[in-house]
Amino acid sequence: MKTLKLYLLLALVACTARAQQQVLAPASCKVDADNAALQQIVVDWKDGYNGGDAAKVAALYTDDAYYLTQHYFTGVVHGKAAIKAYVQRGVDAKYHIDGIQVITMECSGDSAYVITRYDSTNAGQQAFGVNLVVLRRIGGHWLIVAHESAVPDPVAAVQRLDTAPKH
Repeated sequence: MKTLKLYLLLALVACTARAQQQVLAPASCKVDADNAALQQIVVDWKDGYNGGDAAKVAALYTDDAYYLTQHYFTGVVHGKAAIKAYVQRGVDAKYHIDGIQVITMECSGDSAYVITRYDSTNAGQQAFGVNLVVLRRIGGHWLIVAHESAVPDPVAAVQRLDTAPKH
């Protein structure tokens, strides 16, 4: 019994150390093919959206993906079919993604994330936002499992972050 407890404790310590390493220092996408595939997802998302093809956009997600957005009353759109319907609403409203810039992307095994900033024109109004997109490699292809989109409120937003600590 003592041996089992010791083994479980050592396993827990090893798993915790590994998880902390992955959180504190995620591995970059070391394979050019992964970098290219993740960049292509960004391009395909923008092209599908601007081309009015909600099915093309939805095809980038897993069947059980989550899309978090302040533009939907619950804040959470769940499942590929619901994501397709949500995207279709934006397409029907003639929203347009003017540009998407990748800020960073990181990979670790079959998991990755991409952070982007986008500029858009919505009902004649210029806007910008940021996205956090979490992906998983499934069957050799990267698919979105979670997507959070945030649009800053310029009135309520913190205007500046001081980098020097206050004493």
